[in-house]
Amino acid sequence: MSSCQRLADIIGGEVITSTPVCVVQRLRNINATILGRRTRSPLALPFALSFENNKNGETLNLGETVILQSEINPFLSALRRRGITVTAVHNHWLFENPRLMYMHWENVGDPFEFARNSYKAAKEVGLI
Repeated sequence: MSSCQRLADIIGGEVITSTPVCVVQRLRNINATILGRRTRSPLALPFALSFENNKNGETLNLGETVILQSEINPFLSALRRRGITVTAVHNHWLFENPRLMYMHWENVGDPFEFARNSYKAAKEVGLI
């Protein structure tokens, strides 16, 4: 089994691409509409992680999830307790219901630890 598949398995997701960067994703279960139309698009409902090795053997680990406004502070705190830096909270869409926000987080380090900590933080606050 590939390292990328093992990372996908940690979050209960699937491999989106494995080269040149490993991207794994699962969808959030949010009943959402954009422009009055129901969406299950991975652009609208992601819980996604990417892992990129550099020449020094360090891995840049990035995360993004769709998040409801009431979930922002609990998830941000859960990530920070695990030593993960939250870098952005913003919207992507107009005319969506409920209001969908997106959070990004990052670190450099062990990709498996990042995946486990991201998953545990999301699970702790009920995102997944």
